[in-house]
Amino acid sequence: MEKLVYLLHKEPAAALPADFARRVIDGLVPRLRAEGASNLVLNVSDLNDEVRRVAPSRIFGDWDGLAGALHFWVDSVDQRFAIEPLLRAHAAAISGYLVTESMVQKTPRTWRDGERRPGVTQLAVICKAPGVTEEAFYHNWQQVHSVQSFALHPLRVSYVRNAVARVLTPGARDYRIIVLEHWQELRDFTEDARYFGSPEAVAEMYRDLPGFADSSSTTTGPASEYAFD
Repeated sequence: MEKLVYLLHKEPAAALPADFARRVIDGLVPRLRAEGASNLVLNVSDLNDEVRRVAPSRIFGDWDGLAGALHFWVDSVDQRFAIEPLLRAHAAAISGYLVTESMVQKTPRTWRDGERRPGVTQLAVICKAPGVTEEAFYHNWQQVHSVQSFALHPLRVSYVRNAVARVLTPGARDYRIIVLEHWQELRDFTEDARYFGSPEAVAEMYRDLPGFADSSSTTTGPASEYAFD
């Protein structure tokens, strides 16, 4: 089994269609399943206006150019050649990645198949910091930052860490980090006192980031999430 992640792009100045999530859920997800995709997760960037009003710093980088993202498993990466045309019909462009998934923090699923997950998911895509060796990159990201992130975000309820093994689509940015973090309530995400832990944890995060992440490449923001078995 192999995991694929596709970013679904839109024109940055274009509004996300109000029915985007429903079109993907009703029109695209069944076709992906028919092509062998399983354990699908859909992120939709439909919370931008609400979050910008109260916490604009939670949105960063090229977020306005993302309609959402799809994460799913296939038996073989070769299945992407039948899947990618389906994705392109629902986005201005796509960026595809073969990834290895680590479930760093897991919450049992209580919402139904295809139902919106309560709360808010933060999707972040980031390039590797320049000049950092592969060994240091993985050590600083996975053994240092991932552990420290529990103190940084004490109200976070799940953390899915995807390390990019290969860029699949021509022209896609060379992201190395794709992560999903989830909070049960929107205010847990938008209010600094709830989103962050102690000032010491925040300071440690800023010290650690240059050891693995190219902050200038970071694109991150809030998304609705849907899951399909």
